[in-house]
Amino acid sequence: MPAQGLVNAVLAELGRNLAARWLTYLVPSGLLFLAVAGAGRLLGQAHWYDVGRVTRALDELAGHPASRSTGGVVLAASATLIASAGLGLAAQALGGVVERCWAGDWRGPARVPGRLLAERRRRRWRAAEDAYARVEARAVELGAPLDPGTTADLARHAAARNRISLEEPVHPCWIGDRVRALDLRIHRAYRLDLDSAWSRLWLVLSGDIRTELRGARDVYDAAVRLAAWSGPYLLVAVRWWPAALIAVGLAAVGLRRGRAAMDAFAELVESAVDLHGRELALALGVPCPDRLDREAGSEITAILRKGV
Repeated sequence: MPAQGLVNAVLAELGRNLAARWLTYLVPSGLLFLAVAGAGRLLGQAHWYDVGRVTRALDELAGHPASRSTGGVVLAASATLIASAGLGLAAQALGGVVERCWAGDWRGPARVPGRLLAERRRRRWRAAEDAYARVEARAVELGAPLDPGTTADLARHAAARNRISLEEPVHPCWIGDRVRALDLRIHRAYRLDLDSAWSRLWLVLSGDIRTELRGARDVYDAAVRLAAWSGPYLLVAVRWWPAALIAVGLAAVGLRRGRAAMDAFAELVESAVDLHGRELALALGVPCPDRLDREAGSEITAILRKGV
């Protein structure tokens, strides 16, 4: 294919992807928000339940002369779509704030509440860890084989501890500690610095595995966008209080989906290291005859850090 034809094909594909993202992520959510905001403006706090006011307003709008003009309809539709896309972009920008908060990056006035939340999670985790340790000590005293009751107690206490965090918490939110646990587990098992190794490991992974990882990350990003929309709906609640219920619901569902998505993504990343860490070692010229071990992981880390 000639160079110009290749460039045109790439640009056309990018245009299709941008249009798909625009229609999928920005416009529908923006349209829904505009509808709720419009209803809230009409109803207000005093008539929050009077849906008939919205119906009458729509009837009046339909009877307006501009609604029978093709130009007026096109102009109104274009303005609505542009406003929806703009709101979607604003929500995406707000999603960056949500993602930083979930990751534990609490700055400015939120620093003190963040420390308090992290300390509370740490106390809960230590209490759960102590409970597990007591059952484990009793199991050691009893010796093998363990009776079913002790085995069930160990599993129950381990699950209670891991629901708080896989490692001792240092962040206000579960998601930040889940990412930290991923790094710690990889380093503990292989002495591998995941931050340094990830981009190189990505290059040796197959296309199918990359697709799985991208899909898991997309699910997490969608949860971030969902939670980010709670901010604009809170603003509408100043005029129409039921919007606050929508905001709380979006934040709660987004957080729940975000936790599940990050857990799945972290599991996939850890699995990629477990299954393909040896390929990374061989690609870097590090001897690794069997499986990735601490010696090979330490050498990979030293190579990739380049003395830093």
